[in-house]
Amino acid sequence: MAQPSFEAFLWSITQQESGGNYHALGPMVGNDRAYGRYQVMGANVGNWTAKYYGKRLTPQQFLSNPQAQDAVVRGVLGGYYKRYGAAGAAAMWYSGQPNPNKSYGNPPVSTYVSSVMTRAQRYSGQSVGGGGTYMGTGTVTPKLDRDELASQYGLTSALVNSSKELKSLFNKAVSGQWSAAKFQASLKNTKWWRTQSSTLRKYVTTKFTDPATFKQNWSNGQYKINQLAVSVGLGNQILKGGKSTKLLKEAIYNSLALGWSDDRIKDWLGAKATTHGGIMWGEAGEAFDKLHTAAYLNGMKYSGDWYKKNSVAIVSGKTTQETVEAQVRKAAAARYGAFKDQILAGQNAIDLAAPYIKSVSSLLELPETDVDLFNKHVSDAMHKATPLWQFENEVRNDPLWRKTNNAREGMMTVARQVAKDFGLAW
Repeated sequence: MAQPSFEAFLWSITQQESGGNYHALGPMVGNDRAYGRYQVMGANVGNWTAKYYGKRLTPQQFLSNPQAQDAVVRGVLGGYYKRYGAAGAAAMWYSGQPNPNKSYGNPPVSTYVSSVMTRAQRYSGQSVGGGGTYMGTGTVTPKLDRDELASQYGLTSALVNSSKELKSLFNKAVSGQWSAAKFQASLKNTKWWRTQSSTLRKYVTTKFTDPATFKQNWSNGQYKINQLAVSVGLGNQILKGGKSTKLLKEAIYNSLALGWSDDRIKDWLGAKATTHGGIMWGEAGEAFDKLHTAAYLNGMKYSGDWYKKNSVAIVSGKTTQETVEAQVRKAAAARYGAFKDQILAGQNAIDLAAPYIKSVSSLLELPETDVDLFNKHVSDAMHKATPLWQFENEVRNDPLWRKTNNAREGMMTVARQVAKDFGLAW
C-alpha cells in the first residue's frame, strides 16, 4: 500500500479515533481516559501541551481547546511519521510501539493500522486542524435555508416568527427573492419596526448602511461571547473557518441586537451548560469538581443531576460555590450530630474520622487510602461518636479481621498463655 501524505494520514487518524470530534471522550481505562479529536490519553496532556503548545493544560482545558489538540498531535504524530512512516506512526499512536504487524490488542495493532492506512487512501484534501475548511477541487454552492436568509436580512428566525406582520413580510421577500435593501426599506414602513428598541433598529440599519462596522462589531462580539461560553463550561463555540455554532450566533444576536448585558448573556449561556461524558467544562467543570470534593470529604452522596444542577446555578449566578458547599456541610452536620459544631465551623468530616480510619486500616490490614467515610465501620462510629477502644473491639468482630495477621498473632498469643497457665508451655 502506497505511503500516504502526512495530511492524509492525520485526517485518517481523526476519523479512526473520534470521527473528527474535538470534544470526544474515551472510556475509562484504569484511572485514565482519552481526550479530544485525536484521543490523547490524559496522562500525556500536561507534558505534550507544555512542549508543543507552549502552555501546560489540564485534560479538561485540553478538551475545550482545538488549537492545543492540533498543535500536540502535529508535534507528536509528525515526529512518529518522519521516523517510522505512516504505518509505524499509526502503530505507535495506538500501542506505543512502531511495529504495525503485531497481533495483540483489541482490536489488534495490525487491524488498527490497516484501517488507518486504507482510509488514508480516500483522502480528498480536507484540511486537518488549524481552523481549515474543505479544500477539495469541487465547487460547493450552499443552498440558504430560512435561518440564513433571515440572517442576511439582519434578523433571526425566532424574531421573524414572533410577529405575524414581520413573518408575512419575510415570506413575501423570500418568495419574491427580494434584495436585503428592498426588504429593509419595506421593513421600516411596518408597525413592528416603529415599536422596536433603538438597539435593534441600529443593529439592522448598520448591517446595510455600514457593513464594515457591522462585521467588526460581530467579530468582536463573537470573540467576547465565545470566551463567556468557554468560561461557563460550554466549550469552544467557534467552528472551523471561523463560523459560529447556532448557540453562539443566538448569543451574539442577543447582545448586539437586543442589547443584553454580559451578565445576562453569561446567565443565559450558563443555564445551557451540561455534562460531557460524566464531566463538565470551564467554570462549570471547576464548580462540578469542587462540589464532588466537598461531598466526598464530608461523607455525602448526591445524584449526577444534583451536581449538574448546582454547577449550572453557580456559573449562571443564581447561587455561589460557598452557598452550595455550606449546604453540604449542613447535611453532614445533621448526619454526624456529635461532630456538628466542628463541621459547621469548617472542619471536614473525614478529618474528624481520622482515628477511626487509621484503626480500620491497621486492624483489617487495609491501605489507609482505601478507607473513608463510606466504610461501614467508620460511618457507624461517626454517627454514634463511638469511643475508640469500643470501636476497635467492634472492628475485631468483623469476619475480615479473623483472616488478618493481626488476628492470627493475637490468637497464638492467647493460646500460648493458656498452655502456659496449664503448665504445658514455657
